Amino acid sequence: MHSSMFSTHLFLFLAINALLVGADALSNGALTEKDVATISRGGVAVIPEFIPPSLVKALQNDARHLFQSGEFQPDGLTNTALSKSKQGFTSRADRQTFRGGADWTSNVGDLSARLDFLDRMTTLRNQLALGLGRPTLSKEGERRHEMTFNWYESGAKLGRHLDEHHEETKGVKGWLVGTRRSVTWLVYLNENWTEEEGGALRCYPRSSESTCAIGSHQGNLQIGWLGGNQPVFLDCFRSSGMSALYMVKKDSEIDEREVLSTRDFDVPRQPIEFVKFLPERLRDDFEQISTARLDPRFATPANGDETCNTPSQASLLADGKEGHFIDVVPRGGTLVLFDSVSLPHLVQEVTGDRQRIAATGWFHEDSQFQIEI
Repeated sequence: MHSSMFSTHLFLFLAINALLVGADALSNGALTEKDVATISRGGVAVIPEFIPPSLVKALQNDARHLFQSGEFQPDGLTNTALSKSKQGFTSRADRQTFRGGADWTSNVGDLSARLDFLDRMTTLRNQLALGLGRPTLSKEGERRHEMTFNWYESGAKLGRHLDEHHEETKGVKGWLVGTRRSVTWLVYLNENWTEEEGGALRCYPRSSESTCAIGSHQGNLQIGWLGGNQPVFLDCFRSSGMSALYMVKKDSEIDEREVLSTRDFDVPRQPIEFVKFLPERLRDDFEQISTARLDPRFATPANGDETCNTPSQASLLADGKEGHFIDVVPRGGTLVLFDSVSLPHLVQEVTGDRQRIAATGWFHEDSQFQIEI
């Protein structure tokens, strides 16, 4: 999306946002023009007091009730190089999620509080659809948008990862579902949480603003960066029947593409190193967002021995060597938003005695293709 088109979306967003949330929007934790621009250019939007203390407390109590009722399961980062039996997730070391058979709208716990929260998030999703120029975010459908509770015990953490990857990098299964994660959101439910208690969300945005809208361009998802802040996209629908890497030319009024790869190619299986498809002159300036070193889900077992690379060891690979990061303390009522495709993040270890609790999820938009079964 070029700059003039993005400005148009923001203007429309502001006008309709005023109608949706009223004149007191800015004082009540509503989404602003700055928040939308931050997300669109690869940053992290942090909005304190997005929900009132009464709803924070109601949702926290609901999560505790559901946890005690056995509705949570350990749910760390699945390493694709390991079999399911070797994942080794535990309740003490890993994230736990509300996925014990019920879902957000099931008649368990405090359904009234969850439906109140759902209404607020639906309004937010519609605002993002307009402001980001991602219209299919507004679509409804069973399991189209994800919403759950997360629970971290003292000592638990989550390694560096992305929430979404290009469909083609997942193999055939990447095209079996007609939607993908587009915007990641978190709302914290921890009253008076302090930095000393740990559990901060660490995000790795660019040190300077992206040159154009990030995440996706004309349905093609981003896989890397060139020169620090120029998004690189993967197009898997070339006339050759293969794929190519490209960027959107700076200051282009028509979203003109510049193909970067030396030739069209078939995307290999994970782990993938896209740099080898670029000319030598560009390789030093290219950064792939998700690699075997930076994402524990793609860490390869040493010598093919699964016992040599447990999830906890894989997470150590993800503690990050990037110099630029943002830490968000999980204080109650705070909303965090960022693009699911382009922004790596992790959860630091909880060092206090309390549980770290949050409502989390992803808003989906349409994929550009779906295999019919």
